Amino acid sequence: MSAAIGRTVPYGLLSVAAAIRQAGYEVMVVDAANSDYGIQEAADVIMALRPDYIGISAVTVSVKNAGMLADEIKKRKKDTLIMLGGMHISAIPERTLREFPGIDIGVVGEGEETVVELLRTLKNNACLGTVKGIVFRSGSGVVKTDARPFICELDSIPLPAWDLLTDRRTFYRLSATSHIRLPAAPIVTSRGCTANCIFCSCKAMFGELRCFSVRYVIRMIKQLINEYGIKDISIYDDNFISRKERVYEFCETIRDEKLRFSWSCYSRVDHGDEKLFRMMKKCGCWQISYGIESGSQRILDFIGKGITVDQIVKTVDLTKDAGLRARGFFMLGHLSEDRLSIKETLRLLLKLKLDDFHIAYYNPFPGTTTALLAERYGTVDHSWEKMNMHNPSFIPYGLTVKELEFYSKYAYRRFYFRYRIICGYLWIIFRYPENILRVVKGFKAVICKISLREA
Repeated sequence: MSAAIGRTVPYGLLSVAAAIRQAGYEVMVVDAANSDYGIQEAADVIMALRPDYIGISAVTVSVKNAGMLADEIKKRKKDTLIMLGGMHISAIPERTLREFPGIDIGVVGEGEETVVELLRTLKNNACLGTVKGIVFRSGSGVVKTDARPFICELDSIPLPAWDLLTDRRTFYRLSATSHIRLPAAPIVTSRGCTANCIFCSCKAMFGELRCFSVRYVIRMIKQLINEYGIKDISIYDDNFISRKERVYEFCETIRDEKLRFSWSCYSRVDHGDEKLFRMMKKCGCWQISYGIESGSQRILDFIGKGITVDQIVKTVDLTKDAGLRARGFFMLGHLSEDRLSIKETLRLLLKLKLDDFHIAYYNPFPGTTTALLAERYGTVDHSWEKMNMHNPSFIPYGLTVKELEFYSKYAYRRFYFRYRIICGYLWIIFRYPENILRVVKGFKAVICKISLREA
């Protein structure tokens, strides 16, 4: 038996759990974060399942909690074998095992094939060194095995094990700007990325872009619609539109099979065109979210974004012309950021025809080029739990925490308290009355963000 614990919408865990179950093992998922469990309560729930092995998934901001949970479980049963997977340990595997003694084995990179082989190896008391893609303790040291090749045929992975979430409402609660109808659910239709942004660990974790087939994706969506009553799908790929022909095939399949659901996706601004956007709109798409990051061309070039400010403006305009909502993601406090580049970002934000936006703080996440360069350009708080993008853990030289917080507050206040934006939300309420609560929650979140004290 295996138990797995995840954080908000544990999509990766559901995929790994499905692979474990397909291999013939009994598996359960404990969504500790969405269940609001504390460390001791989570340990109690997990141990009540009497697992043979425990797998925990954690990103950087949650890895300290994962380590504490492992320690708490070991207090209850010292010989319990605990595995850790996710972005953080994939970026710095040896260091993570040294830092968190309660973790026995780390899964590096994609987990579906690795965990299944690992379970078989443990069952047969065979040598862990033969399992590719792990890091484990050996005596007083740590051993990292050879890297496991990325999964070439993603369609070989079984559909995520949604049924293992005991309270399936947990994966309906997407952010206020990520759905337009309820129930809603996220899906992932690809892995990897074509870009080379220095702040992102996606490529280190998943390599070059690989896609599930449209047939697989449609099968996944049909399952969510037919078995769970899902009405809105949020496609979480970093760049869903990167392969235009695949998007056309996706839209044509939706049209041909007369599927009825709303959906949204994420993209870069250097992909897509008005013809594609109009096709997407006709087939249920209502919003595209863009990683814009900065309004300064100098910063965009520095972080390896590979786009121009002109491309940003043009693509957002085309998105709106096609009748889609446009959401933009920005960051403050980039490497080499200064007051001028921040003001350029704020000017672009207010110039663009965006309907929603989110601004986060730049963080030097492990495994990124940014992490290697950060101390040349500013001061870094290396506390993992502070690398949440909601609090500045990196402060560029020449700027202060209070300044970054002020600019963030200023951006939210200036963007959302405009006639056009307010009318857009009123239209959503008029068209979909069930969104009143969502809009109210979103408004409260904005008020919370702008209530910071002026710098």
